[in-house]
Amino acid sequence: MDEIKNFRGSTPTITRQAEDAARARLLRAMSEPPPAPRRRLPRPVWSMALAASLAVAVGVTLAREPAFTPVASVQELSERAARAAATDPYKTVPSPGKWLYVKESIAPLRAEPAPEVDRDRRMTLELWNSVDGKQTALDDGEGKLVIHETGPGITAADLAGDPVTPERTLARIRAAVAATPAEPGDDKPAEQRIVETIGQVMSEQAVEQKVRAAMFRALPMVQGVSVKQDAVDAAGRHGIALAYTGPWERFEIILSPEDYRFLGTYSETVATRTYTAGQPREVKAGTPVGWTAHLEAGIVDKPGERP
Repeated sequence: MDEIKNFRGSTPTITRQAEDAARARLLRAMSEPPPAPRRRLPRPVWSMALAASLAVAVGVTLAREPAFTPVASVQELSERAARAAATDPYKTVPSPGKWLYVKESIAPLRAEPAPEVDRDRRMTLELWNSVDGKQTALDDGEGKLVIHETGPGITAADLAGDPVTPERTLARIRAAVAATPAEPGDDKPAEQRIVETIGQVMSEQAVEQKVRAAMFRALPMVQGVSVKQDAVDAAGRHGIALAYTGPWERFEIILSPEDYRFLGTYSETVATRTYTAGQPREVKAGTPVGWTAHLEAGIVDKPGERP
């Protein structure tokens, strides 16, 4: 977890006590049974974000939706998504000093540091990311927004430098992944980290249309990426996914089958293995280890505002 930086303007700095209290509330909530029915960043950033943005846990029913026409290949799906990316998803051109508001639903971890997420619970997360990709604002659990630096990695702004091509975009992301140390115990292949980075940028950053199209067209160039015909995001919406399958996990970038907008992500183990982070534990094949739904996004003037 990155150390919290200073608040912008008059916003005070979050104290260690407040941060610890927010985290404790999250862990208590995760250990309680869910109420009656009602995932860099990958997971390391989520741990703080979840503690800061705990919402009501709910049961979710994944109703089967009508079948849609399958896409024949990963190249076809990525090209359709790239063409659809010509429509600005934020309806406002990102500009310096602006922020991207993001609202997501996620399945929380059962208990840290176990990798499994709870299929039957959801948490709502709201965050604000600066359009340069360098800062994130979150609720500290006490109703105050805290701004912190996002740490190493690549941003949408980094990818926007000319020339913007699928090949150059992939090369930039590959270089950033190679330069970013993996978390302890993280033995994911570089290809998986590249696809997860693309999913993270699409989910959390204000991406120019040409960059979003280039990222879609770059995905078929990553070995191990294929099409999953029926994928489901954390809100129960059915879609079609660009999925990377590695030796241990499958990671899915889920798109709407109608207009190819980004819906969310899902990841699960594809082989039984022992995770060594914390107390070693065996995790069976087919265990979900990440599940999100991208609900809303929009450009705003400052953290705390909503579109």
